[in-house]
Amino acid sequence: MINPNSLTTSHWPKRLGALSCLLGATLALNACAPSSTEQQLTAQAVAAQAVAADEPQQSSSADSATKSAESSTYNASSISENSDADAGSAIGSITAAKTLAQSQDLMWLPPFTPYTGSEARIYGSPNNGCIAGALPLSDQNETFQLQRWGNDRHYAHPLMLQYLQDLRARAAELNLPPLLIGDLSRPYGGPYGPSSAHASHNTGLDVDLPFDFAQPRKNRYELEHPKDNYIVSGKKVRSSFTPEIATYIKLAASDPRVDRVFVAPMIKKHMCALYEHEPDAGFLHKLRPWFGHRAHMHVRLNCPSDSPECVLPKPIPEGSGCGYEVDSWFLPPPPKTQTTANAKPKPKAKKVLPPQCPLILQQYLRSK
Repeated sequence: MINPNSLTTSHWPKRLGALSCLLGATLALNACAPSSTEQQLTAQAVAAQAVAADEPQQSSSADSATKSAESSTYNASSISENSDADAGSAIGSITAAKTLAQSQDLMWLPPFTPYTGSEARIYGSPNNGCIAGALPLSDQNETFQLQRWGNDRHYAHPLMLQYLQDLRARAAELNLPPLLIGDLSRPYGGPYGPSSAHASHNTGLDVDLPFDFAQPRKNRYELEHPKDNYIVSGKKVRSSFTPEIATYIKLAASDPRVDRVFVAPMIKKHMCALYEHEPDAGFLHKLRPWFGHRAHMHVRLNCPSDSPECVLPKPIPEGSGCGYEVDSWFLPPPPKTQTTANAKPKPKAKKVLPPQCPLILQQYLRSK
């Protein structure tokens, strides 16, 4: 088996020359690749400039302009100086994890599964990366259920599988119904493709958790044709934003493994109103407003300590993010000046996946 860590650009033609899907030194895939997304993985790996946006899902240009502070550019081939290495390495024991949770003013609720390492490796960022050694999540003979928005979207890093296992157990401790789980990552990570609304979920550290439960139990058609449960609408909180949902959001974010949780701006605002002055309110810091998250929360974990080439976006600003920060999402955009009105939009820089990603994809195709 090829070790992606051991291969450099100069090794590619020699090591991969025998592969039937290889088209020269560019590592382009031919028609034997099973999907256009997999072709896109290799094509991106030989483009000119690396870009990894922070936003978890695609948004309109107006949204991006309004909240440009929520997106940044990173070099996916190097380790981010802002990666939370301490959080990734301090979860190897229950005592260390509890201490970290207390330092972050998080509710501590067992069980907690310490992460002691795995064979999985992450390369790049959630928006521009891949994973070797992702494991599948199955709901067969389980109380929780998986929504099926597409094929092969229930793979993750072992750290994420541990997080979800503990989250399900904690939810049961709080008498919440069995959970519904949405999209995770593909078997090798990487982008979902241009037809998907997802701009992240590349590295096995992201999961969508719908604001719905597996009670009553969903049938196969309902799982394959999921219905969104919107809990806010604009500046209004809907009746579907129940106390159970509020508890669930707090529970999901109150874990030292969590880097951030994307929710709609009005969800963040309502959670601030409910919990800002309550004990264990540190989870509010991790709730990040972002468009398109009215029917699910998007949980992203910190990089595991044994994936040094895993890249996370910039750290969240200090504080709860309540008050003016969340209120600013509801302000009208500033009026355009004549210069801005006449300015041509800058072309988006092309993403370049880390060099290990095409090799991981080739390994995956050979194993099928």
